[in-house]
Amino acid sequence: MSTLIKFKKLLLDILFPSVCVNCKKDFSDEKQNNLLCQDCLKKIAINTTLFCGQCQARLPENKKICHKNFPYLLGAATNFNDPIRNLIHQFKYRHWKRAELPIADIIKIYLGNLKLTSRQIKNWTVLPVPLHKNRERNRGFNQAELIGKIIAANLKLPIRGDLLLRIKETKNQAELKDWQQRKNNVKDAFQVTDPKTIQGKNILLVDDVYTSGATINEAIRLLKESGARKIIAMVVAKAR
Repeated sequence: MSTLIKFKKLLLDILFPSVCVNCKKDFSDEKQNNLLCQDCLKKIAINTTLFCGQCQARLPENKKICHKNFPYLLGAATNFNDPIRNLIHQFKYRHWKRAELPIADIIKIYLGNLKLTSRQIKNWTVLPVPLHKNRERNRGFNQAELIGKIIAANLKLPIRGDLLLRIKETKNQAELKDWQQRKNNVKDAFQVTDPKTIQGKNILLVDDVYTSGATINEAIRLLKESGARKIIAMVVAKAR
């Protein structure tokens, strides 16, 4: 092993020690770079269906069986509890971009579970929920865009990060516990840059977590006003 490689490995061990972000167990002997140990990875139950966007009922065969007039379906790979909560926390708030590795594995399994056919996803476009430019500059990346690229690659779909902008610098939704506060916080936060391109399109709107739904609801409101046809909000985890 060269001196440079040894130094790089030592630096990574210092900055990102091989300790599970959930249970704090040392898993340096496990041949992985996932932030979660194998025991915690096994605790993540991966869903097998889409959900109703309004009541979150499971939708067998990915077909609406309730609230047929609600403007979108919800796709969620898993539920927002430990250990996935701790993994996403590192991803978003400690800016650990490498958390996308286990997240990618979870998403791939979920997409496989959905058994989406090429006909079902034909003419769909992946659209990440944008961050405000100041927050993205501070974080170094948009986690929704990274997740969107994983989904787009797996489903062989185009991804457009330029059609929806966040024009209002909002407070962090996680800091607001009241649903009305969250709704007001993201009101008029987005802008569709090219409504003609959105018109008649089927959209996979991607974000990391679905909690109150305020952010996704506001983005979808604009997409629908711009003429979007079908929309699936796709996230790594949902809170309820």
